[in-house]
Amino acid sequence: MAGRPIQRPTILWFAISAAAGVAVEIAVSLAAHRREAWDSPYYWTFGVPAMILAAFLCGVFSRRAPLRIGYAPFLGQLITMVVRTGGGSLLPLGVILMGVIGLSGVLAALVGVAIGKRLPGSSAHPKGVEQKGNTL
Repeated sequence: MAGRPIQRPTILWFAISAAAGVAVEIAVSLAAHRREAWDSPYYWTFGVPAMILAAFLCGVFSRRAPLRIGYAPFLGQLITMVVRTGGGSLLPLGVILMGVIGLSGVLAALVGVAIGKRLPGSSAHPKGVEQKGNTL
């Protein structure tokens, strides 16, 4: 399509963000010798902040899709937990919990996107795309 700027692949940043959740689930559950990472105090001390940081950084570099990127680490962690443990009777509660906790990742990704758009080398109007509206 002529005239469209080349966009960064959002799927790459989504995958990186989700991979952070996978890493948190595996690392925390192994370090704490727990079946599920969120049963460990390490999850709340290190795991959740690591996933929030991953969402923020991926938001900075992607400069778009904060909702998907913000929830990605929490989705990756939840899917990894279900694959490793087989889920269980509390899975619906876990999905709700991830939805609520994941809002912190969405907020971090929103802040990351806003900061990423202000960094040198990012432009609200890339070369070759004309602006519409009044000019001075």
